[in-house]
Amino acid sequence: MTDKPPVTVAGTIGDEVLTVHKLRVLDNHTRRAVCGAGDPDGVTEVWLRAVNCPACLATDSE
Repeated sequence: MTDKPPVTVAGTIGDEVLTVHKLRVLDNHTRRAVCGAGDPDGVTEVWLRAVNCPACLATDSE
C-alpha cells in the first residue's frame, strides 16, 4: 500500500476573502489551511486564485 501525497487547493477561510491559503483536503467536506489559520470547524471556500498567504507559501506542501 502506498501513501498518497496530500491534496491541496487554493481557498479562503470564513469571511476573510482577501487572503488565499493553501487548503489541505482531508475529505469531501473538510479542508484545513496549511498554515493553521482558521477554526477547525470553520467554513472554507475553494477559489481559482493564487495563494497569497505568506505562511502557506513558506511551506513545502504542494
